[in-house]
Amino acid sequence: MRVSSVLGRWGAAAALLLLSGAAFAQGPAQEAPKNLKVLPKDWTRPQVVQVMQNFTAGLGVGCDFCHVLPQGQPPDFASDDKKEKDLARAMMKITQDLNTRLPKDFGMAANDVTRIGCITCHRGVPEPKQLAEILAKTSADKGFAAASDQYKELKTKFYGAQAYDFSESGLIATAQPLAQNRTDEAIQFLQLNLQLFPQSVRSYVALAQAQQVKKDNAGAIASLEKALAIDPKNGQAQRMLTDLKK
Repeated sequence: MRVSSVLGRWGAAAALLLLSGAAFAQGPAQEAPKNLKVLPKDWTRPQVVQVMQNFTAGLGVGCDFCHVLPQGQPPDFASDDKKEKDLARAMMKITQDLNTRLPKDFGMAANDVTRIGCITCHRGVPEPKQLAEILAKTSADKGFAAASDQYKELKTKFYGAQAYDFSESGLIATAQPLAQNRTDEAIQFLQLNLQLFPQSVRSYVALAQAQQVKKDNAGAIASLEKALAIDPKNGQAQRMLTDLKK
């Protein structure tokens, strides 16, 4: 189930209803949480803190994402002045509803169904967008060079985390939807991928497909020959090359 499609663009606030544990601890030690509209109203401070620590880890944000934290003043966690707080409440309700419905819809015991949480979609980033979507938009708005720089920046920051796919597949997934209408960009993304993964047969095959769109059959043949030099038994590359040489 692709939950990110359900959560949509407001998923960035899905998990952070009230505050992170560290900031919440700044409040008076005995003060009970106020203005709880999704979490149970009788929850204690430690209960809320425990949940919020999981939320902030899932989104990679701090409490100021949803809360008014004036400088030099105590944090006003009860305030509803930031729209992100209401969006977060809405997303929490959606998540709760899905977790309630899934066991029945799947015909499984509740303990056997994987529960949906912040990390399911966010993977440690505020907006749960796929790498391909991010890079394609940057390339459209600012050009391929900007997208290439963004890829390197994201890789430096998030490599090894759950956030984005920096494997061989990541840039292929970025390029393929662009091949028909933004062919030059698709080719550039695939060439970048081949710099990172020079033995990527899938990249050479995808590159050949984009080159065919450009009517560059000579380039496509060269790409397919490189693919087959790496994997002589690759059926897709063999068929494409045979067709091109007819």
